Amino acid sequence: MLNPLPGMPFRKGLMTENGDMFKSIRERGYDARSLSVSHLDAVKEDVEGLYRKGSLAEELYREYLFRFKYFVPESFPEAKSLIVVSVPQPTCEVSFNVRGRRFRTIVPPTYAKAVDVDMEIMDALERGDGDGVRLMRAILPHKTLAARTGLVRYGRNNITYAPGCGSFHRLTSFFTDRELPDDWQEARMMDLCSDCDACVRACPTRAIDEDRFLMHAERCITFHNEMPSERGFPDYVLEGMHNAVVGCMICQKVCPANAKLDNWMVHCTEFDEDDTSYLMKGDFSGPRAKRMAAMLEPLGLELQFFPRNLVALMERAQRSYGETFEHQ
Repeated sequence: MLNPLPGMPFRKGLMTENGDMFKSIRERGYDARSLSVSHLDAVKEDVEGLYRKGSLAEELYREYLFRFKYFVPESFPEAKSLIVVSVPQPTCEVSFNVRGRRFRTIVPPTYAKAVDVDMEIMDALERGDGDGVRLMRAILPHKTLAARTGLVRYGRNNITYAPGCGSFHRLTSFFTDRELPDDWQEARMMDLCSDCDACVRACPTRAIDEDRFLMHAERCITFHNEMPSERGFPDYVLEGMHNAVVGCMICQKVCPANAKLDNWMVHCTEFDEDDTSYLMKGDFSGPRAKRMAAMLEPLGLELQFFPRNLVALMERAQRSYGETFEHQ
């Protein structure tokens, strides 16, 4: 849900001989599709239509969905197409140190390395085009664009799944001045979902409904642990449900589409006892806060998530293993 990179300036392409814009993307094991900007009104209707019908909660709309810009940027009137890219991404392991013991946590796919991924994709597109292409990052619902081009399919949990990497991927999209193939089509759900209810049964907050394919995202743990720390969790988000510093992996872990990928994890970083203690106190002021925010940013984390989310994970560990993690 988080989108920490609000936009990027124009970039001019680099010269190559082949002129295949997506070749460099696919050589990296990524995938891409394109669509005409003429579909922006339909993309808007895909989201806004659900809101008007009352299928999207007001709280969810205010927090995330209102910010999308369903039009060609005024500063880029030459934009003709949109490019949407899927980048495989593992779960990120992040360790914290408390009283001489390492405490391992996770950050799900889609959060870490947002800036790095977007810069890499822009470079790859520029190299593939080879003739001075212009690109600007799109502030649009990437999942909707990806589903509408056939790049991904929706799961019953409203998470998108890409061939070969399941839900372990990051989506990003860009306006371009190139007139590219129009891959516009109806969004589709995974075939596996037609006779599977694994995520419905696993979701502890009942955010995934048997009676409708659109989940109740406002009940999802992900929605709540992306809120500011002082907000607290609603009563139905219980102690044992927490499983990540941000986001939630419960429905993805049980999904058969991720059967070969659910253990795909890389260690990203470790916070020493001093930094962990600082995060646990939750008093973020002065120059240290700026340094800590810079450490968290590549992980897709923000100071506003602490100490609440980390405390919740430690309390779960205390219950599971009989260990004590006191909130300082």
